[in-house]
Amino acid sequence: MSEERSQIKQIRHKRLIGLLDSDPLMSDKGLALELGVSVGTIRLDRDALNVPGLRERTRLMAERASSRLTSMRQEEILGEIVELEPNRRALSVFRTNREYAFRHTNLIADHYIYAQAATLAIAVVREALAIVGAARVQFSRSAYVGDKLAAIAKVGTHKDNKYAVSVHTRAGEREIFVARFVVVAIDSTLNYEA
Repeated sequence: MSEERSQIKQIRHKRLIGLLDSDPLMSDKGLALELGVSVGTIRLDRDALNVPGLRERTRLMAERASSRLTSMRQEEILGEIVELEPNRRALSVFRTNREYAFRHTNLIADHYIYAQAATLAIAVVREALAIVGAARVQFSRSAYVGDKLAAIAKVGTHKDNKYAVSVHTRAGEREIFVARFVVVAIDSTLNYEA
């Protein structure tokens, strides 16, 4: 019986690692639901596998991603970049609160959702200086106070100084925003001040 439990535990550990590889921001509660076990079991499994909790994973990912930024500084980005592979893909998390809502509502103002996506699209490009040259956006659902918005940017084609970048933003399981950006690298040695 103990050998059978050991095998079940090994299988669960492999699935746990697989889930965290595909979504490193998955909470213990989400992992427990996926694996059909208690939150306590997930915490014990994480401890046995030396996998840090969500906050620590997020902090470590953000530190690694920030060290790879070239086109922007972390403080210029709306949200926190937690994953960055320059010229390939990036992941940003934006925790919303009342400050970002339209007055007297729980709806997050659309310009914040756009700003998260646009700054992520610029940040994923490995250039000294880049700007959004064009954007095609679609808001499909609303975001609400307290939502954690996860935006994923993927770099498509790259020709000369232009990059095609798509960004998909989710609030939990709901996709709320999709954008296609043309990010343009500009010569950082020129003086653009008026």
